[in-house]
Amino acid sequence: MQWLIALVRARWHLGLRAALSIGLPMVIGVLIGRPDWGALASMGGLAGVYGGDTPRRHRIRLVGAVGLAMAIIVPVSSLCAHVTWVSVLYVGLVAGGASFCCLALRVPPPREYLIVLAALVTTGMPSNLGGALRVCGLVAAGVVISIGVTIAIGPRDSLTPAVDRAWSAVGDLLRTAGTPEAGGARSRAVATFAHLRDALWQAGAGPDELRSPAAAEIVFMAAISASIDARGPLDAATWEPTFNDLRAGKLTPPNPQAQPGLRAAFAAAAGVLRPDVEVAELEKIGVVELLREARHSAAFPAAARIGVSVAIGAALGHSLGLAHAYWVALTVAAVLLGTNLTVVVRRTWHRIAGTIVGVGIAAAIFSTHPASLTVALVALAAQFVAELVMPFVYAVGVSLITFIPMALYHLANPGSDIGTALGARLLDTLIGAALAVVLRFVLWPKATAARLPQVQAATLRAITDLLRGRWLTPTHLDPLRRDVHRRWVALHNVTQDVAADQFRGDQRPDEITPALDELAILSLGVPFGRPKPQPEDVEALLKEFDRIADSLQDGAP
Repeated sequence: MQWLIALVRARWHLGLRAALSIGLPMVIGVLIGRPDWGALASMGGLAGVYGGDTPRRHRIRLVGAVGLAMAIIVPVSSLCAHVTWVSVLYVGLVAGGASFCCLALRVPPPREYLIVLAALVTTGMPSNLGGALRVCGLVAAGVVISIGVTIAIGPRDSLTPAVDRAWSAVGDLLRTAGTPEAGGARSRAVATFAHLRDALWQAGAGPDELRSPAAAEIVFMAAISASIDARGPLDAATWEPTFNDLRAGKLTPPNPQAQPGLRAAFAAAAGVLRPDVEVAELEKIGVVELLREARHSAAFPAAARIGVSVAIGAALGHSLGLAHAYWVALTVAAVLLGTNLTVVVRRTWHRIAGTIVGVGIAAAIFSTHPASLTVALVALAAQFVAELVMPFVYAVGVSLITFIPMALYHLANPGSDIGTALGARLLDTLIGAALAVVLRFVLWPKATAARLPQVQAATLRAITDLLRGRWLTPTHLDPLRRDVHRRWVALHNVTQDVAADQFRGDQRPDEITPALDELAILSLGVPFGRPKPQPEDVEALLKEFDRIADSLQDGAP
């Protein structure tokens, strides 16, 4: 029971925001006597699911961007619905394009799925130009509702949780220094500071909001060095009181008994916390820059795979004469959200089991011949609970989510045979799940592994640039450290996907990524007070790093 209470406390605002964004348009449509309008408006409300617990400013921008895409994609989909091959081609392009943008911009789940859902659903609602304009207006109304809900519900622009996690990660670094847990603490700290930088960018942090993160990063660099150099646990009495004061924003002189590097870092961090000291502005990464970089990453083949697979799923549904052909493609899109083969197979079984249970739940509800308002309210409640449990037990979330498209179908087509639709949903899910697994094996199965050397090369070049800026051509190091953080996270994500894509007999040891991991951490933690190496030694080392990066880029390490 305690874990359930903790779950609700942690995610209630996510569930409520998603439920109201999708459910309110349906309820309003029923109340004004146009449930079909409410169903269409709820497609715009799907945008309200995006943003998670990110700072409100970023959340509003993301919901607005997704909503704008919905308001364009959905009516165009209804126009394309008159010609099957045009519709199939269109949904494939939408799926591929949305997937690429979401992967490049690091949009978390549901990623492109809800955009694809909206496009696929309206392939079954052909309309003329006037009808498409009406659809556009209804979807836009749903987007407006979702933006209003997003503004009202959820965390503000507070950075306190992200900053607290960063300070805690630094504390763990110092507490585990000289112990077997030190390596894991270093990796977690690097990942935590990478996430902190994302949060600062999302919130548009100002100078005062940057003071504590800047102080934490100064101590973080020294803590990494202390963690690497320590031959035994550090004496907590020499560093912990000063550390806790800095974390609380208090300017306390460091303990003379502390490690020299930590003493220097504590003094520098205290200086940053002074209100009369100017803090460097946060350098931001533009959307265009992220999209341009993603062209050469694993995002491109992954997006192409999803686009082609969704188009094949839609074409198969039409060729089999299925009444709801788009449900096959929708299942394909859901399953292929998994970034590697292991996750795809797991999601397939969860999707099948959850759909079977969900169809049973929907059949039980519709057997009572509920009023339209009841259907809308049940869909709202189902979305709320699903948002709570989906990240933890995917099958349970699917069982609840299954009711929502059935509710939309019922509201948009009040006189339809819902029993036939339920049976079709189950059959289409089985076909789509099987197709998704087959296509994951067939379409560019080694694409991620093929790009791993390029990701490794980019990581090594970022490390080289940081070391060059520190030792040879002194410059502002913050953007260089940011780049190492970003490349390090990308390297770990790609490496994990490559390992999960391999069968047990095909697995090969990767000796490069662990070396880059240690080198990245070392580059971020060059200690205070240590003499700089001789320039000629640095030149020789960095020249060798450049040679290795070139070899990796060319595929011949």
